[in-house]
Amino acid sequence: MTDDNTLDDVERVERTDLGASVEARLKRGTGTRDEDQITIKAKGETALDALEKFEQLLAEYEAEYGDRMRTIQPTRDG
Repeated sequence: MTDDNTLDDVERVERTDLGASVEARLKRGTGTRDEDQITIKAKGETALDALEKFEQLLAEYEAEYGDRMRTIQPTRDG
């Protein structure tokens, strides 16, 4: 059984991205157990806005998250 009103209540949303985005993928280390990966993404209405947000996110990563990720080292069993 279907309700005819259900089909009338469906709202369609079209996604449109406007503006600019910047993305960087960073990888540290080469060994399976000695590897960190991070992706930093920023979006803005203009390229300058996106770059400013990216620089802010990168600075935050460098100041806090990079050190925190490096201190998390897996232990080797055995």
